[in-house]
Amino acid sequence: MLIKELHKKQSPRMAPEKFDEMIKKMRKEHEKPVRGMFEFLDAQGGWLDFCYRIFKGDPILTIRLTHGEITELPMGIVKHLNNTKKKIRTMAKEIDPNRRGVPTSYEVQSRVRFTPIDVL
Repeated sequence: MLIKELHKKQSPRMAPEKFDEMIKKMRKEHEKPVRGMFEFLDAQGGWLDFCYRIFKGDPILTIRLTHGEITELPMGIVKHLNNTKKKIRTMAKEIDPNRRGVPTSYEVQSRVRFTPIDVL
């Protein structure tokens, strides 16, 4: 017979007042509205659907953005969109028997872009 007892690791907690203050500050920065143009670089002319929720207790938002659309989004979602990248792996020109099938390097490309109107 085998009995295992599992315990969730307790991490040091911040004081509730300090935590609430920090969440209010983050929420204020996150919810600042930004007007701009969305570009879907992977599929120009297409749209992007995604679900988003950052703060516990908030409803899950399903967002659909179309390429070339000018809209107003919260700053937190804009930062999330502009940080969406993909890795394109490249194989070596010469085959090295010790590194079979392993990509030697990769290039990072942006998938989507949200450009604020004040920059345009």
